[in-house]
Amino acid sequence: MTTVQPGFLRERPYWAVAITHFFVDTLNSSRTLLVAILAVSLGLTNAQVGIALLLYNVGSSLSQPLFGSLADRVGPRWLVIGGMGWMMLFYGLAALAGDWPALIALTMAGLGSGAFHPTGTMVASQISDTHRTRATSIFFMSGQMGLFIGPILTGIMLGQFGRPGYLILPLLASTAFMGSWQWLGRHMHAAPTAASAIPPRQRPTPGTTFQMHSFLLAIIIMMGSTVSVSVSNFAPKLFTEIGYAPGYVGWLSGLWMLGSAVGGVLGGALGDRIAGKWVIVLGALGSILPIYFFIPAAGAFRFALLCLAGFFGGMPHSILVLMVQSLLPGRRAMASGLALGFMFFSGSIGSAILGVLADQSSLAVALQGTAVLPLIAAAAALFLPQKK
Repeated sequence: MTTVQPGFLRERPYWAVAITHFFVDTLNSSRTLLVAILAVSLGLTNAQVGIALLLYNVGSSLSQPLFGSLADRVGPRWLVIGGMGWMMLFYGLAALAGDWPALIALTMAGLGSGAFHPTGTMVASQISDTHRTRATSIFFMSGQMGLFIGPILTGIMLGQFGRPGYLILPLLASTAFMGSWQWLGRHMHAAPTAASAIPPRQRPTPGTTFQMHSFLLAIIIMMGSTVSVSVSNFAPKLFTEIGYAPGYVGWLSGLWMLGSAVGGVLGGALGDRIAGKWVIVLGALGSILPIYFFIPAAGAFRFALLCLAGFFGGMPHSILVLMVQSLLPGRRAMASGLALGFMFFSGSIGSAILGVLADQSSLAVALQGTAVLPLIAAAAALFLPQKK
C-alpha cells in the first residue's frame, strides 16, 4: 500500500524556509552558552546577563510585525535570505571578536531572527491549501529541532575548540542561505491581498467579532507561552540548585522541546481535520497533569512527564498562528509576526512575573502553579468559533 506524499513536501520554497528555520533556531538556542562564557570573561552580574538576553528577545520579537508588514509588500525572498545572512554575520563575529564586541554582536543578531520568522511562516502557510495546518506545523517543528540540537552542537564545539570553534555553526548555516537563494525564486510574491486568500472555513465566523476573537487568542497565547518560557528558563535552574548534573538538566530541557516538536506536528495534522479550537482544548487540558507532577516525579517518570507536557503544550502552536492570520486576510506575514512576537514577548513577561512569585514562595511551587494556566487557555478556547 503506497502513501501519497502531501504536495507541499515537493515544493522547493517550502524546503528552503524549513531548513532555514532549523538553522535560525539552532543559532538562537546556542546564544545562552556563548553569553555564559562571555559573562565569566567579562565578570558580568546575573542582572547584566539578563539584560543582554532580554535585549536579544526584544529585538527578535518586537521587530517581527514590522518585518512581516514589509514581507507582505515586497515578498519573502530577501527577508528570508537577509535574515539568515544577518545571523550568520553576527554569530560569526561573536565567535571571533573580543568579548564586548562579541556580546554586542549576539544582541544585534536577534534582528535576523525577527526578519525570518514571520516571513518564513508566510511561505510555509500559503504553500498548500489542502494541508495548510500540517505544512505550518512541520515548518515549526524544524525550528524546534534546531532549538533541541543547538545547545548540544555548541557545547561540543566550544569544548573542543573554544569560542573560535563556534564559527563552524554559522558556516554550516550557509547551506540554508544558499538553499534559500536558489529555491526562493525572484518571482515569489507577497501574500495575496484579498480576503479570499483565506479559505472560507479558516475565516472568522460572522458571529464572532474581531475584538472578541483577538482577545480570546491573546489569552490563549499568553497562558501557553508563559508556561513554555517559564519551564524552559526555570526548570534547569531548579534542578541545578537541587544538585543534578548538567547532563541530566540538559536532557530535561531537550525533552521538553522534543515533545513540543512532535506535538506540534500531530496538532497540525488534527487541525486539517477538525476545528482548531478542539485541538487547543485537547493540548491545554492534556498538559495540566504533566506540568504539575514532573517536578516531584523521580527517575524516568520525570523524563516521560516533561516530554508529555511539551507534547501537549506544543499541539496548538501552528493553529494559533493560522488563527491570527485569519483575522488579517491578505496580511499573512504581518499577522505571523504579531502572533510569534506576542508569543515570545508575553512569555518573557509571564516568566519574569513567575520569577518574582518564586522569590516570595519557592521556585518549585511557582512552577507547579503554572499548571492552572492551561486550564484558563482551554476555557478561553471554548468560546472561539467552531471553524478555525
